[in-house]
Amino acid sequence: MIRKLISLVLAILFVVSSFSQTIPFGQGYIINGELKQEKEGFVTLRSYFRDGNERVDTTYIENGKFTFRSPLKEVIPALLTINGKRDFRIYLEPTTYTITLNAEKASTIVIKGSEWTDSWQKVTTPLKNEDFDVHLRRLDNWILNNPNHIFCADIISSYLAYNWDYQELYRTLNTLGKPATQTYHFLKLREAEKRLSTLAIGQRAPDFTLQDVNGKSINLYRYLNGKKFLLIDFWASWNKTCREENPNLVALYQKFSSKGFSILSISLDKDETLWKDAVKQDNLTWANVSDLKMWEGEVAKKYFVKSIPNNVLINDKGIIVARDLKGEELSKKLEELTETYGYYIKGNVASIPDGQVKLSVLQEGGKKQTYTTKIRNGQFEFKGVVNFVSVAQIELPTRNGDFSFFMENNDIFITGSKDNLDNISIKGSPQNDYYTKVVNDCNRSKNPLQCLMDNVSSNPNTFYAPLLISNYLAPYLSDKDLTELFFTLNNDAKRMYQYKLLQDYINDLQQKNQLGEKIIDFTLPNTNEIDIKLSDFIKGKRFVLVDFWASWCVPCRNESKYLVQAFNKFNSQGFDILGVSLDKDKNRWVKAINDDGLVWENVSDLLQWSSIVVKLYKLESIPQNILVDSQGNIIARNLRGENLIQTLSEIFAQ
Repeated sequence: MIRKLISLVLAILFVVSSFSQTIPFGQGYIINGELKQEKEGFVTLRSYFRDGNERVDTTYIENGKFTFRSPLKEVIPALLTINGKRDFRIYLEPTTYTITLNAEKASTIVIKGSEWTDSWQKVTTPLKNEDFDVHLRRLDNWILNNPNHIFCADIISSYLAYNWDYQELYRTLNTLGKPATQTYHFLKLREAEKRLSTLAIGQRAPDFTLQDVNGKSINLYRYLNGKKFLLIDFWASWNKTCREENPNLVALYQKFSSKGFSILSISLDKDETLWKDAVKQDNLTWANVSDLKMWEGEVAKKYFVKSIPNNVLINDKGIIVARDLKGEELSKKLEELTETYGYYIKGNVASIPDGQVKLSVLQEGGKKQTYTTKIRNGQFEFKGVVNFVSVAQIELPTRNGDFSFFMENNDIFITGSKDNLDNISIKGSPQNDYYTKVVNDCNRSKNPLQCLMDNVSSNPNTFYAPLLISNYLAPYLSDKDLTELFFTLNNDAKRMYQYKLLQDYINDLQQKNQLGEKIIDFTLPNTNEIDIKLSDFIKGKRFVLVDFWASWCVPCRNESKYLVQAFNKFNSQGFDILGVSLDKDKNRWVKAINDDGLVWENVSDLLQWSSIVVKLYKLESIPQNILVDSQGNIIARNLRGENLIQTLSEIFAQ
């Protein structure tokens, strides 16, 4: 009761204050309003002045009536809002308005006394049986025929601009003249034009990060990495037009994804369950993100999304190449953009003999594609398409003419000389440049291996992480540490060829490490060409370490000192080693045995990676080893460095 009394006093004071203003005849407006079916509440009047400022006046409804009055010498637009729910556009001018409205039927509003408001309603009210699109085209034509009218900017702002890009807005605003350009809405549209210019074709798309359907953060430019074209698609599960457009997007994704096209869908949903269900139902297999804030989402505002479906097409540099294309129009644009898409490798290696060059492309999911071409006068070319960053392996028709690099859908230039193949120059692949920098920086550090380990641990989502593990870290990690490091890899790392190899190796490890796993027997000749059978070698010994190595393998040679320590410490307790070499040159093999002091039995068929043991034990890299007991049971794998000594100490202490 007290609160109602205070509100009533404030309302009376407000109305008295308003009526106390003296307005000379013809220099202000008076609005007398009457609401049927609604006896109390409040009304706001938002006035839009020509200098770009706004003013909000509020009055209370008493017994279904309300009043506004204020000095005014110009004609300006205003918005009348009843109880914060229903809005009505009127044009203020020095006159007296009579407004009647049925609260239950907003369409029955009657505004009398204002010629400018009558004119506005006549121009903007849809004609009988006029559909939405026809209505908008009629308003657009009206502006073209009346470019100086003060209604122009208001019509654009209220009806047309929500679906316009920067070019359309810029072009239309530049057709307007005075007094159309001397209005509140013209000034605001010019401000919007400047903001929209940041989203014009040729501009760099604003960056953002949102969570996907699994709660993982997806950053625009990290997601763009390795793609040639990306469609940023704004949609919502509740929007019928969006759902009807989704099958078209699925078809385009299937058609052009092999040419570097992908999609990042941003949902303007609020209900998480409905959003996720729609993603699944519509088979949207690409990344789907949302902040579940509908139109108030930060990204929707950043991209000035006023209607959906809405999209922005960007290239691999993040530059906007098209906007709001759908259906056949989007398909034609992608056909045009991807026509010349792909990689182009041009090589010029002096003094290489004529013959064939082999290109092996190691692609996503463990897929390998091999191509050959002729090399003449040291020159060769390859053309093709990759879906993602791939490792390319080149084999030139000369000794030691093998090298690898990271490849994208770019122009890549290879130059060098047969006399200096270790310093082949590879230009045109930013990803290869970045990988090379990571390796070189770590090589210059005090502890290169620890530097590489730290890099992988800090960047487990990168395309190069699996290669760092395979090429540098795996030989020095125990099975446990390697497995733990492998399971940290995610996102781009999982798309790499090397990830699939690591995955197969880890799966194989997990299977082989089951209790009761037996050795796979083999027979190989030793340095004196006497056959040694594994199952016979382990008889009478408590534990045997079968060590796979090679004289040319630097990590293997680095492990030799730990093997010598283990042999010297535990040989008297029933421990022995069988060295299995993947060498090809017998002299180098024997020399390495003598140089490193490998006094135990050593065997090899001198077939390198074609050796029978590579196939039997599925060796992908060396050094590797297995520790077996006298019954041929494998009890441990890949014991290296101090870990070998520690494990053997624990075993013999039992």
